Amino acid sequence: MQKRSQVLKEIETGEFDLLIIGGGVVGVGVAQDAASRGMSVLLVEKADFASGTSSRTTKLIHGGLRYLEQFQLRLTRELCQERGLLEQLAPHMVRDFSFLLPISRGKTFFGLKAEIGLSLYDLLSINARGVRRHERLSRKAALRAAPSLSEQVVQAALRFHDCITDDARIVMEVLKSAVSLGALAINYLEAKEFETLDGQLKKVRCQDRISGNTIEVSCKACVNASGVWSDKLLKEIDPSWQARVAPAKGTHIMLPLSAFETNTALFLPTKDGRYVFVVPWQRALMVGTTDNHYDGPLDNPQPTEEEINYLLSVLNSYSNKRRLLERGDVIAAWSGLRPLVSEPGATDATKNLSREHLLFTGPCGIIGLIGGKLTNYRILSMQIVDMAIEQLKKRDQDLGTRLKATQTGQIMLGGWQNKDDYLTSSAQISSYGRKLGLDPATIEHLSATYGKDALKIMERSEAEPKLKERICPDFPPIMAEVPFVTEVEMAESLEDILSRRIRLGFLHHKQCLQAAPKVARLVAETRGWDNSRIASEIANLELNLGPQSAPVL
Repeated sequence: MQKRSQVLKEIETGEFDLLIIGGGVVGVGVAQDAASRGMSVLLVEKADFASGTSSRTTKLIHGGLRYLEQFQLRLTRELCQERGLLEQLAPHMVRDFSFLLPISRGKTFFGLKAEIGLSLYDLLSINARGVRRHERLSRKAALRAAPSLSEQVVQAALRFHDCITDDARIVMEVLKSAVSLGALAINYLEAKEFETLDGQLKKVRCQDRISGNTIEVSCKACVNASGVWSDKLLKEIDPSWQARVAPAKGTHIMLPLSAFETNTALFLPTKDGRYVFVVPWQRALMVGTTDNHYDGPLDNPQPTEEEINYLLSVLNSYSNKRRLLERGDVIAAWSGLRPLVSEPGATDATKNLSREHLLFTGPCGIIGLIGGKLTNYRILSMQIVDMAIEQLKKRDQDLGTRLKATQTGQIMLGGWQNKDDYLTSSAQISSYGRKLGLDPATIEHLSATYGKDALKIMERSEAEPKLKERICPDFPPIMAEVPFVTEVEMAESLEDILSRRIRLGFLHHKQCLQAAPKVARLVAETRGWDNSRIASEIANLELNLGPQSAPVL
């Protein structure tokens, strides 16, 4: 990726076919798709890439099994197909994982209904690459797979397959792909004022949140991919805009792997008719999510003690009671907001709102999106770019002749050129890592996180052996990643580095904060941070991790 200063210079001198506001997974997906077709593209993000919903999901690339209960068959089918494709496009970071759905004693009808649902789930996955069938497990087999489950609670179980990933890293890899195709992208540039001509958007005045400078961006078409901030942005253009986003708050907690022993992910039905995932992720155990209506501040929502205790209580209700989980077991907690679609004035509970998305043309011709999933970002992006092209053709009849068809169904993420390159380069990464004396967990982490760029990080650690040191003692990321993400991936702050490029802020708050000073001092060597800036960065990281940074004992 280009340096931020270089992007700012290019913005000042160009007009863009497409301006994208929002650097989450849909925004970067649109940038990749549009650039692959030959459009000139600029993406602006008011904070950091993936700093909103797209770094705070349950990390699943899945078909949406629970959506079948809402009879959303089309959506589930689409998600199943995209899951299979993404396993091919990003084999290093979209991985098959088995999930266990326990059937409790006395819930025979639920078990029958679940088995029918999983059979339909399998059917909807037909022709999807990487499809695997579900199976029924006896109580004994279920307890072998997840020893912390209670034999008094669990009667049997159903095993099915979906995929897990790293959501913020998916965003970064799609963004890097878009940039390699010619798109420009910049973070900390906020769209503030909108200039129109004949009812169409012509210019957007943006504020650089780092320098404070104002920058004008000229564009022919614009996409609002700002997620839960969509209504806020459109109201700035048209005060009469009727809100269409119903934010739903989802909270997750992280536990040590030893806190609840399981060799598989779990999909736990709750007493209030919801489901909670328990997923081994990044050498910790992720538990989530809640699903509650939210009307608080949109920036950096924080978990409440009630939400944390709810998730603990769900896990404890399935526990063998040898050791009930307590608040002090929680090593991290975080919340995200889903932009669900709601009709104006609707009051439905968030669990009843559709997970389908809404595409529309808003004020001044801005193309908007509400809803959508991490799994189907590519499909949504194609639909959005199709709408943008139809707009542009009305003013430029020759546009269609110079644009290509979308290429995103063939472009691999992670810097791999094709499957052979993936296999060859992965072997090189493993061999190089062993030569450097890196532990196997770190080698696997670097490959799964950075794809082919893992080789560049290893080269840095070879040149500066002190950078082989782990950032946190219980997790595999190493110090050599820090200069890479600041120099290549536009990480501007300590939070950008430790929470989104390297996911330690989401994994273990205490260890992350303990490591923050040495990481800040390393950044200071190249960024010129003084002691005051270092202190400010650490304080901001602690603030954004929230009051859950340290367990309540």
